[in-house]
Amino acid sequence: MEGRILDFLRRNGKSTALVIANALKVNRSTANKHLYGLEMSKRVKKDDGTPPIWDLMLTTDDPRPVLKPEPVSVEKVSEIVSVEKVSEIVSVEKMSEILRSGGKTGLKAHQIARDLGLSRKTVNKHLHSLREKGEVHKSEDQQWISKEHQDSQASRDSMVSGSGLSQCFDVIETLGEGGYGCVYKAQHKYDGKMYAVKKVDLTYGADAEVKALAKLEHPNIIRYTTCWPSSQNWKVCQDTSEQSDSLIDSSSDFEGSCHETSDDDASGMESLSRSTKSESPAKPSKHHGTESSDPLNQSGVYLFIQMEFCEGGTLTTWIQERNINTKQRIKREIHQIFHEIVSGVEYVHSQNLIHRDLKPDNILFGAEGKVKIGDFGLAATLTNPNGAAICRTKGRGTQSYMSPEQELQSDYGAKTDIFPLGLIWFEMLWKLSTGMERVRLWPDLQNQKFPEGFCDRHSTEHKFISEMLSHAPEDRPCATEIKEKLDSFFSMNQNLCQNTI
Repeated sequence: MEGRILDFLRRNGKSTALVIANALKVNRSTANKHLYGLEMSKRVKKDDGTPPIWDLMLTTDDPRPVLKPEPVSVEKVSEIVSVEKVSEIVSVEKMSEILRSGGKTGLKAHQIARDLGLSRKTVNKHLHSLREKGEVHKSEDQQWISKEHQDSQASRDSMVSGSGLSQCFDVIETLGEGGYGCVYKAQHKYDGKMYAVKKVDLTYGADAEVKALAKLEHPNIIRYTTCWPSSQNWKVCQDTSEQSDSLIDSSSDFEGSCHETSDDDASGMESLSRSTKSESPAKPSKHHGTESSDPLNQSGVYLFIQMEFCEGGTLTTWIQERNINTKQRIKREIHQIFHEIVSGVEYVHSQNLIHRDLKPDNILFGAEGKVKIGDFGLAATLTNPNGAAICRTKGRGTQSYMSPEQELQSDYGAKTDIFPLGLIWFEMLWKLSTGMERVRLWPDLQNQKFPEGFCDRHSTEHKFISEMLSHAPEDRPCATEIKEKLDSFFSMNQNLCQNTI
């Protein structure tokens, strides 16, 4: 066995015990036993990594020749340069994403370097390059801030102070912002409760989000209260709950068949424009990163959506805290949270809707840690009233969590939400130490290639997640099947989620 191990290392170079064991068709403990024996005889050596990387320790009395590496051709050099260039582009894109998540206060270079897994020198080089292009700004206290946050601060403060938000609410803080608008933590001046109030351009997309939220009542879906249109000149706080209900309950003008129309921002739901009067001209806007000419996107007109406030934060924060925690993750807690996420998705599908933007940022924790699925800005109906297929806009959603068909096709259904669920479950189970590690791993994961050791530690979950990440939607389980498997294989308490289907 030791001779076989030495031959393997001589032919293939450095490797881990697991890879050697798989290649020699033995279990890992057997491979480890012989590797440590070879180390004692000073024929192999290992580094201090976890797991350790094993390599030959060359000795003069070994008669067998060591294979020399082949010379690197010009074509290979070009390939290496291309890979490095791609890596640099990915680093810059990831850096921009990290800066956007840093909020209005910004981040220091060493924090960005830590998240990317790069040296501070490399990060500073990229940051100064971005500053020259006008994409980032460096504050007096050495904080790097994205241009998006810098430019929006003054206008955001003006919007809040001059809208109906300040008439009925005391704004505590900004919870999040982006191309979709802003979400504020606000305390109602009359009932004293905390709410999340989302301000978005009054577009068909905002219209669809309100209609989806008003339709859904489930313990794992964020609870909708009311909505109202407003502008910077809006002065009076109105009780719009009766008006909003009448808008939402009116007969829907659903999407047509695949040969008739696309869903775009409307998502097949009747528009609020039928009750919104304005003589302002329409202008193009961006909603979830997509440009469109939208008659509802009227100059200075916004939609405020009042929802329950989830004090427990997002699943993104939960994952980040677990990643820096040295303690082993408790599977039961992970599976309980995932069970509640799946229960919410199952209910959404039962209401003839798909979410289309499932990701950790859009999954929150309410009172007592209850999971709440939010952000229904891309929600769409599954079928029209006649049950016909619907032609959808390609590429709507968050690319890193998007299913293959959602990115490339126009006729997809409920199974498109299952693909991101598989990615989310993996993230909850597997520790990713840096942002760069995630960037390297993600393309493989989207193609059902898991990191070394995942199958050993999570064999049952590995099987389920592989099915959920199938490129063909028909090969993925539906939400109900996933929940049943969780109940069966992990002995989930049936009382975890009170399903209201």
